[in-house]
Amino acid sequence: MKLQQSLIQKIDDYIGIEDLSKEMERYRSLTHEKKWFNYMIIYFNCLYHQNENVEEHAISYRQIILGTKAFLDEFNETRNEATIQFLLDLIQFKLDYVEGMSRIP
Repeated sequence: MKLQQSLIQKIDDYIGIEDLSKEMERYRSLTHEKKWFNYMIIYFNCLYHQNENVEEHAISYRQIILGTKAFLDEFNETRNEATIQFLLDLIQFKLDYVEGMSRIP
């Protein structure tokens, strides 16, 4: 199964994209660093509407993904939200999936 389909399946199995987006909107209102949630809302919704090369994106934008993960770790430090933990697990799944892969020039 390709990474895009795996991510969609994990989201659907958890709460679905609509409810996940609502949760991320709620979290977005709790922080001054709104860009992180803006990016995640757009990214995860795009998985459902476009065919993306998610593997290549995960490799090319690894530093941004790690920054997102660090932000979520800090954001959840005092909250212990299940949906934030789900997002962290989803991001880690994506990183693990492409581990050992490299960009083809």
